[in-house]
Amino acid sequence: MKKILFVALMAIFSASANAQLVTSNRFVESNAHNFWVDFGLGAYTGDYKDGGLGLDLGFRWNKMFHEYVGWDIIKVAGQADTKHFSESISVKALTGIRFESPVVFGNSKIYGNFAGGYIYGFDAKEGAFTWELGAGLKVTPQFNVGIAYDAYSKNSFNTGFINLKLGYAF
Repeated sequence: MKKILFVALMAIFSASANAQLVTSNRFVESNAHNFWVDFGLGAYTGDYKDGGLGLDLGFRWNKMFHEYVGWDIIKVAGQADTKHFSESISVKALTGIRFESPVVFGNSKIYGNFAGGYIYGFDAKEGAFTWELGAGLKVTPQFNVGIAYDAYSKNSFNTGFINLKLGYAF
């Protein structure tokens, strides 16, 4: 498991950075469509007991309609608990809205997002509605860091996942 975590982190941090153009202390992005890889590391909450470190690895396609408002057209991610890896693998597909502030300092923006969709657990062989709420700092047009909370409820089982999320656009 440590090898998988190491490889995922190295992939995020060693990917080549795209050049950015800064004019008058504001973002100038090359186009309105971006593909992102997101990596989350955190803990499960709610009815999920005896869990280890949670992992979330996903991809999203984002379209900014305005300088401050965008749509996460599709987000596809896999989630698992490191302590019970094979029994806890689930996949989710979401869509949602993303808000960004004007440049707050340097070349950074604050962002917030909300998404809703469907999660399917392979061990439980069942799915449920899921949602995600996040906020953070878009450090450059290609890199962001933030926190996210996503949750789902199925029958009388309620669980959530709070995590530190790193994102990289390519």
